[in-house]
Amino acid sequence: MLKIRHLHVPVFLTGVLLTLVLVTYSAWSTANQRRADALRTAEVYSARLETLLNALFHKTDVLESIIIAEHGAMPEDVFHDLARSLSDGEGIRAIQYLPDGVVTYCYPREGNEAVMGTSVFTNPKRRTDALLAVNSRGTVLSGPYELSQGGLGLVARNPIFLTDADGREKFWGFAVLILDLPDALKPVFLDALQQEGYAYRLYSQGEAGRHQTIAQGGVLPAGSGVDYGIKVPNHVWTLSLAPEGGWINMAELPLQLGLGFFISGLCAVLAHERREKERLLRRTAESDDLTGLFNRRKLGEMVDARRNAPQAAPFLLLYMDLNGFKACNDTLGHFWGDVLLKAFAQRMSSALGPQAGLARVGGDEFAALIDADQGQAALPDLLRRIQQSLREPVMLGDAPQRISCSVGWAEFPGEGRDYDTLMKKADARMYEEKRRYRAGEKHPETGV
Repeated sequence: MLKIRHLHVPVFLTGVLLTLVLVTYSAWSTANQRRADALRTAEVYSARLETLLNALFHKTDVLESIIIAEHGAMPEDVFHDLARSLSDGEGIRAIQYLPDGVVTYCYPREGNEAVMGTSVFTNPKRRTDALLAVNSRGTVLSGPYELSQGGLGLVARNPIFLTDADGREKFWGFAVLILDLPDALKPVFLDALQQEGYAYRLYSQGEAGRHQTIAQGGVLPAGSGVDYGIKVPNHVWTLSLAPEGGWINMAELPLQLGLGFFISGLCAVLAHERREKERLLRRTAESDDLTGLFNRRKLGEMVDARRNAPQAAPFLLLYMDLNGFKACNDTLGHFWGDVLLKAFAQRMSSALGPQAGLARVGGDEFAALIDADQGQAALPDLLRRIQQSLREPVMLGDAPQRISCSVGWAEFPGEGRDYDTLMKKADARMYEEKRRYRAGEKHPETGV
């Protein structure tokens, strides 16, 4: 598990947000693409259904043509031979001959005895559709509903009109085709939809606006499918499709999110490492390796930044040099010399405070940039704090070593307005102070 301190948090959060946006967009885009694919699939199957139904209903047209040709007179054996030739294929329950709306012939007769001699005009369940067919002079499709012969079916009624000698048309009766459901729809291969991963429902709008299912496969969640209308005589059927696993593949989401979060974490780690590397390089470029203080370059940048500020505030530049360091370093060796320099750096940091820009600018030379609104009036206090911080000896192993330093200074802007000028002024005063130290003279400011 990646630790937070090893992450670049803004990069990680940005990656997580981007992952959520991309996964959401991908899911939305995929769902839309699947809807478009489902709609095209529904269109293909709907065209098949229309073609199949038109071919079935055309059988009543053939029967109509012969009845008209025979002026409505057709022996039962002729009807049976014709109906037998028309009833090839699956799902055709019966073909009927209905002069004046009365079931006179029916093929096959077996199993349909109950409807023989009945009139569609006296049957309250059939009368409305029968009158609609007569008045519209077109084939009317009824159902699906429970057939009196048993089972679920569709009834196609083709009204037939004969022309008398005076050229007037008179209603003769019906040629009727009865289809079994769902057997009549088998040539469309609706079951193949499930092999393609779809749940489907083919339905029509029945009485009181209720949907009547004609064929169904799988479980289709309510309101989730794409719908495609199929025109049939005096009806519109609807084929509704939806992927059985849903429009969004929920199994893919954890993988996508996990991958996105992992990449976000990896980018955040790399960004953290880069930031740390940049910080280290910047620190190396700005600091002294031994003491950890700023180096001469950084001190110069701080001075330039102060003097170029819109409202440049006064400050003091202190220049400090350890007294007798060379002799100590030569006598005790470089190791203890480095210990002494680090101890001096720590004491100056404590004496001058965290706000001072303290830097090591040479072997045993240090400088500090001090805000000083009072100018040189602040010097006595600063020098006393420096000397006081050096009263206790530094322990080099078991041996105490006393240290002191000579301090020079320069005031901005009165004694210089750039780094070089200020350093030269401070350096000159530091060497004057070092001369006094060697001569045993007391400091005029501190009396030490």
